[in-house]
Order: sequence, then structure tokens, then C-alpha cells
Amino acid sequence: MSRKKLITYLLIILTLVMIIDVRYVRSDNNLFEGLITESIQEMIEDENNFFQFNYSQESIKSQKDGDLRLGADFLRENEKINSFNLENEFGIIQLQGSQNQEINIDYTLKVHAEDQDAAEEFIQDLEVIYNLEGDNLEISLNRSQTDTPELIKVVEIDYRITIPEDLQTELINNYGELQVQKLKAEVNASNRYGSTRVNNIESPVILELAYGESNIDNLGSTLEFDSSYAENTINNVAGNFNLESAYGFNKISNLESDLEMNSRYGGAEISAAANIEINSRYTGFTISDIEGKITADSEYGEFQLSQIEDLDFELRYADVNITSLPDYELYSYDLRTEHGNIETNFDDLENQEELNYQGQRAKYEIIINSEYGDINIE
Repeated sequence: MSRKKLITYLLIILTLVMIIDVRYVRSDNNLFEGLITESIQEMIEDENNFFQFNYSQESIKSQKDGDLRLGADFLRENEKINSFNLENEFGIIQLQGSQNQEINIDYTLKVHAEDQDAAEEFIQDLEVIYNLEGDNLEISLNRSQTDTPELIKVVEIDYRITIPEDLQTELINNYGELQVQKLKAEVNASNRYGSTRVNNIESPVILELAYGESNIDNLGSTLEFDSSYAENTINNVAGNFNLESAYGFNKISNLESDLEMNSRYGGAEISAAANIEINSRYTGFTISDIEGKITADSEYGEFQLSQIEDLDFELRYADVNITSLPDYELYSYDLRTEHGNIETNFDDLENQEELNYQGQRAKYEIIINSEYGDINIE
């Protein structure tokens, strides 16, 4: 049995074990190129549409607007406040920083219910309030009723918020859209079943995302990102970037510092980055324009590499294709593979499973130790 067929059969067995089936998009040369999962995309769409189907515009029986204003006098009287906290079960959070020392919250309440009279009675005393706990300002919904009537399904809240740009922020959102921008302080946010946008944050960002898509731009410090069942686009991160990704796709570019990525079941495109450390299972990578060292410990995947410097790979059931080296004499090569082949365009090989070559002007190293995988350098 050929190695390619063996890998394919192993993947077929894996899909029977997994709850969802994984579809690996195949090109002419690459088993794992793209590594897009049709089932994951369908799952994300199904989860995002779940509440739209059950809590559509037709299920809204009562609605009202409100606002909460905490001005400069309030902040002076409570000068110890350094963090802003909000948890929203269903709806939208749009938050941005401002140089003004005031907190402005506009919101829209939407009651999804089976009966309009019950909804209109229920919404009368609903309002957004604040609570001070030490140095933390917590925003929440005040419910005058002890228990929610059976005819009431859910309260949807859409927030439009402006806070001082130096106020630390912690946001939890479910079933909706999350937008955070223009802050100098730390951001800790999570969102499930919706799209996420985070941009122009100067301090560290901690982000957790599931079942959705995100756009993250212009971060002036570090990023800690935990993502599952999501498609993410991340650009312009100044500090170190740690990414935990499962069942998703990540497009990453313009990283000024190091990237550490743990990935399982998905794919990634990485360009214009510094040092990269990868630990992956069942993940395909396209990586280019790297000014630093790429290290990887990977099983069942594929690497498409171009315009790279130093490389150190430990691979199992993963192919490597390297193109667009500026000059092959700038590299020293230590290539080994068991049950695979090595092909290059600069040396006649006597042993197809091992290659050691010292470039005449070597300043970089390419080290690959592979089992059941091909190595191709063009």
C-alpha cells in the first residue's frame, strides 16, 4: 500500500470517529492544501442562524431604547475605577474608547415572547444599571421581576458604548456581534455564535472566540487568542502572539514579534512574520516571507513554504514543499525522512531518504526530520 493511500485511509477512519466529517480540499500536488472543512462551515452557519430562526424579528413583541450616562463628576468621585465589565447573553456590543472622561451607554431592549401583552408588561421596568465592586464598574440588566414569565423567551440587548480609552475592559457576549476599538488599556473579551471585530488596541488583548468569524487589526501589544470553529483574519500585531486554534482557519499577516501556535483540525496562511513555533495535528499551512526561525512539531498536515530563513521541523505524515529560496547556497541542509522521498533541484541524491548539504555561503539552516512524508525543495 502506498504512503499516500495509507494517509487517506487513516483520515477516513478519523472522520468516522469525529462528530463532524472533515473535508480536505485537494489540489494537484497537495493533500492538505487549504484544509477547509465543509462541515465546520455548515456548523458555524447553523449555530449563527439558530437564534435568528428561533428569535427572529417576528418573535420580538416589545422593544424600547434607553441610555445610561456616567459623566466626569461620577468618575472623579469614583477615581479608583480602572475596569469596565459587561456580560450580554444575546445581542450586540459595540464599544470604543474616547479621550473624554465619561461613560455613555445607549441600548435597545428587545423582548422575544409568545404574547405581546406579556412582553409589554415585562419590559416596562427593564433598564440597564451599574454596580461598583472595588475598582470594577459592572454593567447589567435590572429585572424587577423575580422570575421570568413562561411566555417570555429571551431579552435581546444591543449596546452602543463609549468609555475612557484608558479603562480596562472585560466583555462577554453570546449570540451576537462584538466590536471593540480605540482603547489604550487591556482588553479581555469573549464571543460565541457571532462575528467579532477588535482593532486599534494599544495594550494586551485576551480573546476567546467560538462559532463565528473575526477581524483583528492593529494591536500595539500582545495577543492571547483561543479560537474554535472560527475563521479569523489577524493583521498587524506588535507583541507576541499566542494562538490556540481548533477546527478553524486563520489568516495571519504582519507580525512584528513571535507567533506560538497550537492547532488541530484546520488551516492557516501566515505571511510577513518573525519567529514562528508550531505544534499541530491535522492542519495545513501556507507560510511565506518569514524573517526568523520556524519550528514545528506536526502530525498529519502539509507545509507550503516560501521566502524563509531558518527551519527546524519534526514531522509525521506531513509533506513539505519549499519554494522561492533567494539562493540555495545560503542554506545548510539536514534532511531525513523515513518512508518518504527527498527531491531538490540543486543536488543529485544517492540516498533518497537523507540529504546533508552545506551551502557555499550558508547563513541559515533547514533541518527536517520526517516520518511518512515527502520533502521537496524547488
